[in-house]
Parts: sequence; C-alpha cells; structure tokens
Amino acid sequence: MHANYSLQVDSLVADDTADYTCEVLRPEPWGPIRQTHSIEVQYPPTVKTVPEDGFLEVRKGEYVDIGCETTGTPAPIVDWRKNGEPMALLEHRARIRFRAEHRLLAGVYECTANNGVGDPVRAAIRVVIHDAPVVTAEKTFIHTAIGLRAALSAKVEFSVPPARTAWYRDGRPVKTDDRVLIIAQENVHQLIFRNVRKSDLGNYTFRAENQLGMADVAFKLTGVPNVASFKVDATLNKATSTSFTLIWEVDSYSTIIEYNLWLRPYYGRLVTPEPDALTTEQPANLWSKIIVPGDSRDGPIHSALYTVRGLTPSTVYEAIVTSRNRFGWSKPSAVLHFATEPGAGRTKPSTMDYMDITPTLEHIESEPHNMSQAQVSERYDELTNGGARETVAAIFVLTLLVYFR
Repeated sequence: MHANYSLQVDSLVADDTADYTCEVLRPEPWGPIRQTHSIEVQYPPTVKTVPEDGFLEVRKGEYVDIGCETTGTPAPIVDWRKNGEPMALLEHRARIRFRAEHRLLAGVYECTANNGVGDPVRAAIRVVIHDAPVVTAEKTFIHTAIGLRAALSAKVEFSVPPARTAWYRDGRPVKTDDRVLIIAQENVHQLIFRNVRKSDLGNYTFRAENQLGMADVAFKLTGVPNVASFKVDATLNKATSTSFTLIWEVDSYSTIIEYNLWLRPYYGRLVTPEPDALTTEQPANLWSKIIVPGDSRDGPIHSALYTVRGLTPSTVYEAIVTSRNRFGWSKPSAVLHFATEPGAGRTKPSTMDYMDITPTLEHIESEPHNMSQAQVSERYDELTNGGARETVAAIFVLTLLVYFR
C-alpha cells in the first residue's frame, strides 16, 4: 500500500486474478465512496484427459465419452483431431460423445488447447472398439502345378480382442507336416505347400474368430488356367470391314487343350423384361461360342493370335475368352470391345456411333449373361438347335494362327 493509498501487487500468480475494491468512508449524511479494479493474470493453458489415463475400450454399439479438461486465462479454445486429421465439428467443445457403431470410429483422438498465451498444449486419448474380425485376401484363386511351391495368404485387417485363427479344407482342419506349413507373421497368415501334390488341389478356408464374431475367406488351389488377358496392340489388332484379329495370353503350367471364344455384337446393356412379361423373341445379342484348339506348349505363358472373319461392317463387337487344360476351365476374361471398319458406302459405325474403334477392355464384376461354364454349352445347344446353327456358321469363319510370344 502506497502513501496515496494505491495498491501494488508484485510477482503475480494465478490466484491474484480478482476484483479489488478500495473504499473511502465518510460520515453521515454522506455514504462511502468505492472504486473497483480488476486484475486478470493470463497464463498458458493446461489440459487433462477424460479418462485420465488416455485410454478407453468399448464394445461395438456402446457409447464413447471422452474429453479434455482445461485451465488457463483467457479460457482456452479446444480443437480435435482423429488419427492426425482435423475433425469437422460444428463448435469448439471440451467433450465428445458418440455411439461406437463401426470399428473405423476407433483411433487416437487428440485435443489441442490454445488461448494465445504461450504454446498450445495437446493430449491424446486412444479409443479401442471391440468388434468381430475382418479378413481379406489379395488372391483367392491360386494357380499351381504338381511339384511346385504354392502359398495361400490371408490378412486379418482387424480383430479386437485378438482372434483365434485356423485353416480348413472341406470343413476339416488342415493337417500340417514338414511339407505343408502354417506361418503367421503379425497379421498375415499363410498356408504353404513346399511341394504340391495332386491330392492338395481343392478348396480351403481361412477363419478368424473372437467372442464377437467370425470371418473367413475361401481359397481354391487348382491347376486350372488363370484368367486370360486380351492384348491391345495397334500393329497386331488388324481390322477390316469383315474381320478382326484377336490376341490373348494365359498363364497355365499345363498344356492348353482348347479355348472358348465368345463374341456378340455390342448394343449396350440389355433391358431386363418384367417378370410377368411374355415374349417369344430371342435377345438380339446372345453370346456365340467358337471352339479354338489349344497348343502343345507346357507354358507357363501361352499366347494365341486369331483372325475372326465374316463379321458385319461398321459394327462394334465384344469378346470374352476362356481356357481349358487337363484340370478344367478358367474363369472368363475381361470383355474386349472392338469394331470393324466401314464397308462400301459406309463411313462410320452404325452401332454405338459414339465409340472409338480402338479396342478397349472392360473388366466385369460378375460373369455375363449365359456365360457360366456349367450352363454355357447348354445355351449354345439351345441356340443351334433352334435354327441358329446355320447362322452362326455363316457369320463366323475362323482362321487359326498360332502366335508365339
């Protein structure tokens, strides 16, 4: 206190923040005179997580309630990040509450408190959501041959709590020995055949299970050829008004016995009729099959070049190929779209005018209409027995040229 009644506060601390009032007392009839001064001591923010240990475990469907308790003057502003990315919240808030509806809501939630005094402070809360396992595999169709090494590989993307894992064949646990091994490294699980035998070929399942659920992925270990791949090469895909040259490759450790080449004019997507609609007309763009002989090579890469003749000028076509070796048929290839050149007096394609005649590949999500291997021969018989055999023979005249890569 100074002689003039001024008040001086040195070495300020947080508790000095307050209102200070000086009062002059006067005799009646005069009342007292008061003057109030405020001191606000600014200091950097501090933060404490809720829960205090910065870790929260909940089951899927339960609520997550996390927060950051802050101090500091002025009052800090709190922002949130999840796994390093800013969270788009409608307002600054010290607590977050949400329902754990999906495992992807788990992660590290970080709050940042800043009031412009000193440096911002941060604190993190790790949220773990218990859920059933999630299993993936890059390849489930494994092409192999007798005597080779083969590996089936699955990845456990998520499992909290940790999952019990196992490999099965036809519903029974796989028996392991010095030749057949099960190896797990972190979240990657492999079933390895050091030397494939014919008896090893078949269907396998990898399964991961915890108390909240189960996930599995099915594999097929087979000698069947891999899916063929059409090659797009301007120097080899020669087109005329009535012919087109197709090139494809296929991986097979065994000799290719034959190919099935499927073609049809391309009119866009079929419109499925109403279930109760009655029609006696066949769709205009059913697939037509050409049986193409294979080669005598052992592989593993087989290449073929074929020229299809008798096509319609100025028409867009699509093609699919399947391959067969002694183990069976492959799955269908991706669809190749190609076009014949204009005929006499025609200057542009009459079908799908907007399409460039450059061959293009379209990967299909599922097998096309009437294209499953079990039903495809039956469909072809229906077409030919119905009077279409002569039409198919007249349209497609095949010239076979074997192209060695």
